[in-house]
Amino acid sequence: MYELSTESLFVAISSVLGERQRLIRKLGEISAEEDEEERLSERVMDMDRVIGELAGAYEAQRVQDPAYPAFEVLYASFFGNASANGS
Repeated sequence: MYELSTESLFVAISSVLGERQRLIRKLGEISAEEDEEERLSERVMDMDRVIGELAGAYEAQRVQDPAYPAFEVLYASFFGNASANGS
């Protein structure tokens, strides 16, 4: 199995978190366009799943390369004090 570097995982997580944040902002801006809201909500849920998978791989890789911040720190840099587990 091919292993991704910590740097690659860091960049991937940062990109997905940024896109998730953009979609959440867009959800807050749209009017009662139900189809668009549903589509965006589904994309956010898909990103949540991907973030969970990437976070596990990232933390496992950080054991070998601890120079990168913990996933919780990376998550907080995008979403403030919100926890990475969605609460």
